[in-house]
Amino acid sequence: MYKKSFFIIFGALFLGGCSLIPQKSGLEVISYPPAKVFVDNKEVGMTPYKDTNLKPGVVEVKLSTNNSEWSKKVELQNNINTVVDWEFGKEDKSSGGYVLYLEKTGDTKNAGLMVNAIPDKTAISIDNEIKGYSPLRFDNIVAGDRQLTLSAPGKKNLNVYLKAINGYQLVIDGTLAEEEVVAASDSASLVQSTPTINTTKKVTIKETETGWLRVRDTSDNSGKEIAKVKPKEQYNLLEQIQDWYKIDLGTSKSGWISSKYASVSE
Repeated sequence: MYKKSFFIIFGALFLGGCSLIPQKSGLEVISYPPAKVFVDNKEVGMTPYKDTNLKPGVVEVKLSTNNSEWSKKVELQNNINTVVDWEFGKEDKSSGGYVLYLEKTGDTKNAGLMVNAIPDKTAISIDNEIKGYSPLRFDNIVAGDRQLTLSAPGKKNLNVYLKAINGYQLVIDGTLAEEEVVAASDSASLVQSTPTINTTKKVTIKETETGWLRVRDTSDNSGKEIAKVKPKEQYNLLEQIQDWYKIDLGTSKSGWISSKYASVSE
């Protein structure tokens, strides 16, 4: 069975502040496809959505598309940005994503991580090394950029690129989507759908949570990273297939990026 990883990027964002400034929290919501965002049943915009002037506390976040809805109660932390990233599938069971935020620990020498996942006993890997099964807490995962992968039989992998920070614990609540079975008729249509070759179109990189976007050697989230590109940069479009763009990096080098984070123009 073809396995497609669920690729997500996370940037740990602080809102800053001191005791003399009113408490505030941030909420950033990303979805695929784009969805209406509701906070405590009030429509506040479309994804990608961001608000850094919310009050700390528990709120209900709901995403709504023409065909699907998802909702979850989220506790907003003071001076911390909470990130929600959700991908809708054809059915609820084939949808998945995560909620991620930071908690202050006071341990300035260590960076913590708490992983909760659905289903329970999901395998947890950090930087491609299996560490255990959910739910699981790490007192120190070493500060810096880390790749977290959640996996379970019959589920799509959930990949989260995060930044561990001393003095804080990253908390992730992840939901793994079921692998979608491709019917024979769908397989035939995929085979007949050949890549679109382009020579004049331009690809513009959109804003990302980390300030950069990975370029891979294949049109799959498991492909090897060969470069990073930055928002607002433009590249010639070489091919377009499913949810991926192949771009010309120059010096006879090319690679694939997720179409979620780019736009195409003539």
